Amino acid sequence: MNSENASVSLSNIKKCYGTVTAIENLSLEIPEGEIVTLLGPSGCGKTTTLRIIAGLEQATGGEIYIGQENVTHQSATYRNVAMVFQSYALFPHMNVLENVSYGLTVSSTPKKTRKEKAFRALEMVGLTGFENRLPSELSGGQQQRVAVARAVILEPDVLLFDEPLSNLDAKLRRHVREEIRQIQQSLGLSAVYVTHDQEEAMAVSDKIVVMKDGAIAQQGTPTELYEQPQSEFIADFIGDANIIPCEIESTSGNRAVVKVSSTTLDSYAAKHISKDMKLSIQPRNIRLTHTYTPNSLAGRVQHSTYLGGHMEYLINTDAGDIFVVDAEMNEKYQKGESIHAIFEATKTILVPVEQ
Repeated sequence: MNSENASVSLSNIKKCYGTVTAIENLSLEIPEGEIVTLLGPSGCGKTTTLRIIAGLEQATGGEIYIGQENVTHQSATYRNVAMVFQSYALFPHMNVLENVSYGLTVSSTPKKTRKEKAFRALEMVGLTGFENRLPSELSGGQQQRVAVARAVILEPDVLLFDEPLSNLDAKLRRHVREEIRQIQQSLGLSAVYVTHDQEEAMAVSDKIVVMKDGAIAQQGTPTELYEQPQSEFIADFIGDANIIPCEIESTSGNRAVVKVSSTTLDSYAAKHISKDMKLSIQPRNIRLTHTYTPNSLAGRVQHSTYLGGHMEYLINTDAGDIFVVDAEMNEKYQKGESIHAIFEATKTILVPVEQ
């Protein structure tokens, strides 16, 4: 396999369908050898952006570089990229070896070379011994690995993934995403990955680009997005944070005192404090207790759900319903119990109110 790879640069990309603008002035850098995930709700423009990189869609405006080459007006045929599709797109009448080597067959690569490369690709994805099976004789996870092998055998500059795990069950998704990450890192390939699944994005990515309404809402490492959301939308979308109305009473350094309903809480002060802010806290950063504790809200358990490795609670408070995930489970609280929800001050973030 080719160890060379290339960065991808999008500059002021715009995409219109008639009078509808799907992408508006999008600029993005995908560093060489990294996997960058485009994440967002349906209709945010992430798949359109991926297809523009692939050359399957032509940008209405802006420029696209792969490495040092301007590929803005090149069709998909002339861009050295490979895509792994959601549907796998395997040929049902071809066996695994024929499916993997198909791209080399089209490019008239000698038969011996095709076979050698196909066997190496199958070894890479853990499918040695499956060469003669038909796609119908494989599990969903195995079919997806065949699709990955078919892509990497072409030695692309950039590997593109379009919702590659959406057809798999939850347990298999975790397994295959780890394999995809391992293959990408072992080859040093630059990769762009599209998903609407936050957990999947955090598991595979060097960087996540969260999109909203055809633009970038925020980008950064999984840790940065989870712990330092810059807007109400990001806080809510990444990790299902509780977003709570509040009034800022005072700030000092990186701390803030906020009023939530009739309760005063300590919080982390965002870099840019404005009058219209909300308090954001992830469900796992709230602790529950029966007794009054500073920096807590009084409430009542509305729902209590046991999920094996953790408990989930919906707590009704004067500030609204609060979702809590308890991984320690030192005590189980039942529906109707009066409790106090303790907010860790260093884990709460003030975010601007969405306009």
